[in-house]
Formats: sequence, structure tokens, C-alpha cells
Amino acid sequence: MTQFKASFSSVSRIGSRASRVVMVAAVALGAGSSVSAQAFRSEILGLHLQTEIKIEASSPEIVRLLAGIIEIRSDLQLGLLAKHDGLPAAHINDALTIVWPEFREGLMAAGMADLEPLLETLDAASDPAAIAAAYTEIERALMKGHEALNPSSADMLLSLNAVAQTIATETINQSGPTSVHDFQDAWAMILSARGELDLLMRDSDPAIAKYAKEAAMAFDDVIISLPDPNQNAPVEIDPALFKDLAIRLEKIDQEA
Repeated sequence: MTQFKASFSSVSRIGSRASRVVMVAAVALGAGSSVSAQAFRSEILGLHLQTEIKIEASSPEIVRLLAGIIEIRSDLQLGLLAKHDGLPAAHINDALTIVWPEFREGLMAAGMADLEPLLETLDAASDPAAIAAAYTEIERALMKGHEALNPSSADMLLSLNAVAQTIATETINQSGPTSVHDFQDAWAMILSARGELDLLMRDSDPAIAKYAKEAAMAFDDVIISLPDPNQNAPVEIDPALFKDLAIRLEKIDQEA
């Protein structure tokens, strides 16, 4: 897929382009008890490392749903850029047919409105006013859904780890070049997740703020290592780049 060539000439350009289409750069694992400390285990070069991160999730389901909101928003970001250039917005269709169905039940149970008709409206919109109005309705629904989940700062941090895991294991091709479409998915998801950390770095809990600052450095290292998203052929990218990010997040020590 080559439809994003005009929109992705540089990392800096997407920020200005997104703002011009009223894109809000806001973004918002497993099983366990409803309130449990998250412990992670990693294997690196044959060394067995175990680090307990003293961040307590409200529930694994809340963490999963927060990661879903990040995925939806990243698809919207890509779709809006395509529409701004008058190109097919395949990523909006992804949000409608792939991402939303996966998280629909949990998010609607928490109180979010059904995004299906809203995404259909955005997908069909063509003039700037209609696109902006449709996007605003979706963003309002996402914000209300986020509020209904009532996530803690710890939930948000752990959802970023979930996003990194999704990119590493599902989005990036494990056995060859990654399609342009999927690479742009990964690119948008990683930037969306990184955006959450700016607020979390100012959290009143010193442990949360410390984790967020170290996580931001890990995300930044990945972002500057990524190829430009303006690609017209499958992208050679090592899945280990994102797997290592997930491992770095798991290893961050909460001790002061």
C-alpha cells in the first residue's frame, strides 16, 4: 500500500498535518485478580532476569481496554491524514472492522457508546466539515469511555506495555518485510503510546513519574530507530526492536 506517501514525508510533518485536521494527539495483559501487582519475567541472551515492578493495576481487563483505545486512536490518526490528502482511508476501516470488534464488548460494558455507526460516518465523510464533525463525535465517545474505565496512572503505564507487546507480536512481520500498511500501524501506535507519557511523567506519585520518565526514554530510542513512515514498499524491520522495548518496560525498577 502506497497511499500515505504524501502524508508521511517526515516524523515532524505528521504532527503539523495532524493538527491541521483537528487530530487530537491524546491516547489514552494477561490474567489475574482484580487488584494485583504486575510481575514480569524476561529472558535475554540466556540470562534469566526477574524484576518486580511495584505498579498495581486496577484489573488486567482495564489495561487491555486502554490499549484498545490507543489502537483505535492510532488508526484514526492515519485515516485522517489519508482523508486530508483525498486518499482511501484504509486505517479507518481497520478501526471499524478489526480493532473495534475486538474491544467492543468490554468498552460498551464500561459505558462507551457504540463506535460502529460513528466510524461508518467518518469512513463515508469526504468534505472537511463532515470529516471534522464525525471525528469529533468519535473522540467524544472515546473520552467518555476512557473516563468510564476510571483508570489509574498504573493502568495507563501497563497499557503502554501491552501496546508494545501487540506491535512486537502481531503488527510487525516476524519472518520477513512488514507491509507498508502494517508498518504505519506500528509507527502510529508507538507515537500514540509515547504521547501518554508526557502527562504521566508529572504524576504526583514519584514511582509512577519515575517509571514514566524511564519508559519515555525507551520509547524515544525506538522512535528514532524507525524508518520514515513514507514508504512505498514493504519495510525491513527487526521485530526485536519492539520486543526489546517491551522487555525494557518490564525491567524498569520502581525503586527510587
